[in-house]
Amino acid sequence: MEFREVKSENDIKKLCLLIQEIWPEVFIPIIGKEQVDYMLVHYQGEAVITEDIKKGYKYFFIMDSGAAIGYFAFSLEEECLVISKIYLLKNFRGLGLSRGVFDYIEEEARKNNKAKLSLRVNRNNKRAVDVYLHEGFTIKEKVDLPLGDKFFLNDYVMEKELFPAI
Repeated sequence: MEFREVKSENDIKKLCLLIQEIWPEVFIPIIGKEQVDYMLVHYQGEAVITEDIKKGYKYFFIMDSGAAIGYFAFSLEEECLVISKIYLLKNFRGLGLSRGVFDYIEEEARKNNKAKLSLRVNRNNKRAVDVYLHEGFTIKEKVDLPLGDKFFLNDYVMEKELFPAI
């Protein structure tokens, strides 16, 4: 397994094809098709990802034998590294591969002197919540954030301390 940063317009197009494969399978049972369709345009569409990268987010393909099997994204904020996304194709979940992603992200946080990781996860996404708890994250709060005209992100904010702050 290796990671390849998403940099070019062509990379973003390939990433969006991967997202369109992963998201419906993961999220339709949780939030429904209408909200997934909305989010594929307004939350994980080409224009949004392009803008995220301009703002400093780092997107990476998770590669196995030359093929993209997932992706992750993060941003370095003032107080912490914020994990924006971690997704794997269905056939690659449950194999322990996310451990390598967390190792990479934690190393990036340490290199940038960030003492904690933070993320938001849909609180009904039990599999993801369980993975984060297993990785040492704790639930800090429940948030309901408006998304567009009629949708909400019903999330947990989770954090993981990496080392004591100086």
